[in-house]
Amino acid sequence: MHALAHESERMFLQDIGYTQAIENGVSRGWLEVTDELRVPGSPQVRASVLATMADVWTGALAGMACEPKLALTVDLTARVVGDVSGDRLDVVGRLLKQGRTTIVAETDFFHPATGAVVALSHATFVASPRPQDLIGPMVAGRTSANALSGPIAEELGVTVVAPGVAALERGPYVNQPSGTLQGGTVAVLAEVAVESLTGARVTELEVRYLSAVRVGPARTSAVALDHHTVRVEIRDPGNGDRLAAVVMARLAD
Repeated sequence: MHALAHESERMFLQDIGYTQAIENGVSRGWLEVTDELRVPGSPQVRASVLATMADVWTGALAGMACEPKLALTVDLTARVVGDVSGDRLDVVGRLLKQGRTTIVAETDFFHPATGAVVALSHATFVASPRPQDLIGPMVAGRTSANALSGPIAEELGVTVVAPGVAALERGPYVNQPSGTLQGGTVAVLAEVAVESLTGARVTELEVRYLSAVRVGPARTSAVALDHHTVRVEIRDPGNGDRLAAVVMARLAD
């Protein structure tokens, strides 16, 4: 669930094209929107990709605040409120609250030409209570080039088992430094599950992280609550079918 990997580790975040820099407590940069990050059959970027990048933008800030402890994402949202079909989004993340136990952050995605907010995210972080979850010095920003060779869900290894049921194995490419699934991969897994159930595009995700996926494979079960809302549970079958996350998804009209 931690948003930032160490430089020595190769994971999927390093294959997404983006530039991020942290200065005076604000995380700024931009995301290169390529076809690999879009909803299949749509020019719009995936809501789960926005959630993932928000986790990167503000997770870095939370990580610095929690250092040397690992910052864990407790909840993460992504809401599309405008046109996210361009080839670039400008991104600004900041901490709204830095308390003794929780950190709350906000990320805005801007249209680079108009400056209009086209998507936004909120996240809550806590320092890991496990003494072994420690990290080295955090990197104050990074730059990476797009290296994805296919749709991001396929690159991560997400597979659809049945309508509403998708699965994802743990592995170095999708794990955070502690060896559990990175939070953005959980968002992608949930979004694919919703798409397989409804055939509709997701415009809003609310992810509640309840426990880490430590064994895997992570597996979803999605249920449509109405024409616009889907609830997804993500469990860890290899760890007593433990509930790892609950996701609420809003569908495009």
